[in-house]
Amino acid sequence: MEEALKDEDVKSGKPIFDNKIESGAIFLTGDERKCAAENRAWEARHDEEGGCDHKDIEYTFTQAGIKKVVKIDSSHVRVEFWGVRGLSDSDGEFSGKSGQDILSAVYYIGSSPGPYQDALVGCEGVNAAGGGIIDSYDSRDGKYGENGNAKKSNATIKSNSQGGDIVLSSGQPVYGDVESAGRIVVGNSGTIHGDLKADGDIVVRNGGADIQGDVSSRGSVEMVNGGSVSGNIRANGDVTINGGGANVGGSVASRQAVRLTSSGHVQGNVEANKEIVTGNWSSRIDGNATAPVVRTTSNRDVAEQVGGAIKPASPDVAEVPEVVTEPTEGEDGQQSCEAFTTSDGATISDLIDALASYASSGSLSIGGGSQTYTLTPNGLQMPADNNNNSVSNPERYKVSRDVSVDGIFPEPTNVLVLDNFSLGGSANFVVDGGDMTLYVKGGIDIGGGATFNVAEGSSLKIVTEGRFNLGSNLNVASESPTDDDGNPILSLYSTYDDEGASGWNAGVNITGASAFKGTIFAPRSTVNVAGSGALYGAVKGRRVEVNGGAGIHYDEALMESSVGTGDGGTDGGVGGGDWALEGLSYGADD
Repeated sequence: MEEALKDEDVKSGKPIFDNKIESGAIFLTGDERKCAAENRAWEARHDEEGGCDHKDIEYTFTQAGIKKVVKIDSSHVRVEFWGVRGLSDSDGEFSGKSGQDILSAVYYIGSSPGPYQDALVGCEGVNAAGGGIIDSYDSRDGKYGENGNAKKSNATIKSNSQGGDIVLSSGQPVYGDVESAGRIVVGNSGTIHGDLKADGDIVVRNGGADIQGDVSSRGSVEMVNGGSVSGNIRANGDVTINGGGANVGGSVASRQAVRLTSSGHVQGNVEANKEIVTGNWSSRIDGNATAPVVRTTSNRDVAEQVGGAIKPASPDVAEVPEVVTEPTEGEDGQQSCEAFTTSDGATISDLIDALASYASSGSLSIGGGSQTYTLTPNGLQMPADNNNNSVSNPERYKVSRDVSVDGIFPEPTNVLVLDNFSLGGSANFVVDGGDMTLYVKGGIDIGGGATFNVAEGSSLKIVTEGRFNLGSNLNVASESPTDDDGNPILSLYSTYDDEGASGWNAGVNITGASAFKGTIFAPRSTVNVAGSGALYGAVKGRRVEVNGGAGIHYDEALMESSVGTGDGGTDGGVGGGDWALEGLSYGADD
């Protein structure tokens, strides 16, 4: 079915299946239909059950079944069910209402999108202050940077709760859209290869800022000190174009006023429901100017500043739509942040609940010299030289094997539960032998000269209720951050509530020169990506901060991840995606 929806040869509004000759419909036998009719008539007259063997048939339709399946678009179908509403015997004694009923049902077909559709999601905001590039690549096409596999434009930066501002305050280029439920403040001079969309105001502070796409705001838009927008600007509030050299390559539309207060230049049309004001001799509109009032505050005729026609009428500029469409629970959008997907489903609290029944093996602290400690489904494997071990009684670290976390992890995993975990000195910790989950009820600290490695062919899920500090190396042997199904090889899940802390006090710290190849899901903590180490994967946090020279390289393969979708990486057993009922109506549309 899903293949038919994606097939461009199957046009919207055309049947995928049409049962015109009733072939393949679901039929009731004549005896069953007569039996059900007799029961109904008997019960109506005698106030007691009929004696027919088929009296358990609750609804009876003659030749009932699916009449037609019609493609609506690439992910929706309309299914028409039909059947005759009444029955009668040969004498007409059990006659009922005749004629065919049509019940139309609209279904969405397809799996819910996974949790890693965007590069950076800060539910309460994002602050990117570093000088590293933010872009996307596709690990299915090879390593980052090889054969042009870099600087793709799918690295979306997003906030999804009211007041969740996004601040781009340095010179990093961004290859993707920036979408905010709050404000967007562009204070950098780096190029943004995408659109800006905000439910709040959009402020472009730096004259060197270069936005390659469109700008749209449900609030106001202000270019403070110049800057360039290659596309169009739309706003529910005022649009103010200030600063020398400010340039808009497309058109400008406002439900309020548009003001060019300096030598700003708009190459397209300008529309405003209230007024258009040019405030400088060099202000310029190449296209038409449409508003109830078009005027200038300079000593120049406004007609000389408009290349097209001046139309003194309201253009009735349409309202800018909301950016955030995810379901929320409460005004702060916390449910939306904690959910793995945008549809109703599992949250990170459900993950903790699923692991809570497994007993802890206590705390694990590894340090000392360059010894190697290996975690496998069989437990913790110690170095051969026991005299230099920093871990006593290794046999007490018990792994629960083949644990299913339904609706969240696509495959069973092997779980080690700890109270706290620390790795330091020059020790080496290796995860090997399959998929492992390290569930730590307290904090995790990986630092010093220690290394943490995930072996080739293995994967690791780190689940923590405490702070997570990575000041050393956490290496994934695979060249790719994802497996063949788009699921992360290394993933961090944190429920720690840092109460909105920032910087080194954040609940999740990725610092130093170490690269992090994986995903971070921390809806109650600030995620601080600092230092010079790059992150290859995706991040979702309460807030996200990018500092120093750290680059963010979103892996587009993560779009296929089935973590938290509940489908276990399959089509749900329905032959092409999950089916979700979205509407019912009586009668056919043709």
